[in-house]
Amino acid sequence: MCGIAGAARLDGLDPEPVPQMVRSLAHRGPDAQGLAVLGPPGAPWAALGVRRLAIVDPAGGHQPAWDARGQVVVTMNGEIYNHRRLRQELEADGVPLRSRSDTEVLAQLIARLGLDGALARCVGMFAAAVAWPGERRLALVRDRMGVKPLFWAQLTDGALIWGSELRALLRHPGLRRRLDHAAISAYLQAEYIPTPLSPWEGVKQLAAGHALELGPAGPALRRWWTPPIPERGAAGDLDRWARSVHGCLQVAVRQRLDADVPVGVLLSGGLDSSGVAAVARALHPGPLESFSVGVRAAGFDESDRAAAVARHLGLRHHPIPMELDEVGPLAEAAAAHLDQPVADSSIVPTWKLMGAVQAAGLRCVLSGDGADECFAGYPTTWAHQLAPAASAASGIVRSVVSRIPQRGDGVTKGDLARRFAVGLGRPWARRHAAWMGAWLPEELRGEDGLGPILDETAAPVAAADPLSRALYLDQRLYLRDGVLVKVDRASMAHSVEVRSPYLDHRMVELAASIGAGHHRRGPEGKRVLRAALSGLLPPELLGGPKRGFGGPVGPWLRGRPEGELMALAEVAEEWISPDRVRAAVRAHRSGAADERRRLWALWMLRRWREGPWGGT
Repeated sequence: MCGIAGAARLDGLDPEPVPQMVRSLAHRGPDAQGLAVLGPPGAPWAALGVRRLAIVDPAGGHQPAWDARGQVVVTMNGEIYNHRRLRQELEADGVPLRSRSDTEVLAQLIARLGLDGALARCVGMFAAAVAWPGERRLALVRDRMGVKPLFWAQLTDGALIWGSELRALLRHPGLRRRLDHAAISAYLQAEYIPTPLSPWEGVKQLAAGHALELGPAGPALRRWWTPPIPERGAAGDLDRWARSVHGCLQVAVRQRLDADVPVGVLLSGGLDSSGVAAVARALHPGPLESFSVGVRAAGFDESDRAAAVARHLGLRHHPIPMELDEVGPLAEAAAAHLDQPVADSSIVPTWKLMGAVQAAGLRCVLSGDGADECFAGYPTTWAHQLAPAASAASGIVRSVVSRIPQRGDGVTKGDLARRFAVGLGRPWARRHAAWMGAWLPEELRGEDGLGPILDETAAPVAAADPLSRALYLDQRLYLRDGVLVKVDRASMAHSVEVRSPYLDHRMVELAASIGAGHHRRGPEGKRVLRAALSGLLPPELLGGPKRGFGGPVGPWLRGRPEGELMALAEVAEEWISPDRVRAAVRAHRSGAADERRRLWALWMLRRWREGPWGGT
């Protein structure tokens, strides 16, 4: 796991800013820094830099990595999980390898098979810069699911710059900060900034499964992997599908346990992480450490379930308590680090969790991320099936849910019912966004930054069934641009690598082929996954309703001084009427409505704009 940054201009480049860009990513790679300047002396055309977190081949896996003939050079952030098998194949063909590094394996594969041929063979999470010095050619690539981030921009002089985080690009003197109002509009709706947008005009996120190639005509974007569209119906036998999922999970976990440093597991107590922990414990030859954060607030604490799973599996468990009065300091620390606004409230407990992993001396852990988006764990997948009939009686539904008392202890059934009513009568993709996000498009001024991206993302599944459409949209947007951004920034701020077996592309493709009817039946979600894990954990640890992993920002915001919250109206007045924001503050403080998501999005936006990365 690393951070990469660089710059290229085919007709000549000043490489001087690149080392500073790379140094800004030291938290992602505290172990070493590397730089390759390409081109004749005094006339370079590219500079590829990297900060390294040594997980595979700590002593010998230096970057940038070259192939044996010096034809290809690679810098990579991430891991190629099947690198040992690929290395064996290369060595059997007589290819000399100088290290045990997965980055060198990638360089050798590209030299032999070409870029697309090499990427097709790789199982992993990665963002990489690849250069062919003899051909004066360069490409940026991002993994299939977008686990690892990569930003890029083309400067006014034609130079292409890139980095694992926005801060690297912002260190380049040729980049001018101009706020992208459409991106902030999208953030206020979705709670994250969707690909390809960034907070700054002209700076883009490279899309998952895409390559950006620099040629004489400038950067050209193309797709190298096409995400699967979930199947309709419920073909085949549920038990046979469950056995396939079980086998696929074993392979994915085994490959992600392969590291040259100790590997632990993140354990929430829910089905997804418990399943990963159970498989890991069976495959791991020695003691296995687990970590969970227990939020000491009503409706948020799952530490008892996590501890029970750890006892059953015989894990060395680290429970990390988090008190309500820690929300402020943890949120301030996270916001000060983030170089883009992120409004997922679970960034607060995640920040504490990653700090505990780092303090325990670990730098690599497994997680359960991705299972909900592949196996229909979210209640929205059922809500989409109910929505057509409910829309016909939307007035009655809204009247009924308006009478449900407000509570502030986690995500309650009342909260879900109110969100359900808000989405009725909207086109399906806009309905999904209303259920999953914060502010609604009709509450915002000016350009709707999210709508066009929603429509474009949803287009390939327009004819699919409601559940399949929801799964596809969650994978392409909420998972990639929300969940994984939160996890990446919080973990890498503490120099910790998070590996997610459910995000193995083979698992994603398998889950998509199973059929929506097997994934969910009425309110029961993740049917196939539960069946796949049924032999690993006792029934009492497999059951229970889904509880989202979030931070208690609702009660914390309610306890903030009124003036502090009213000041949030100023930060977003370009997008939201101040009167609307003040009304939300009053409703939340009085308990008349739960406005935590709206106010938290504004709070994180304000901290970002006031911080070192959000100023213009």
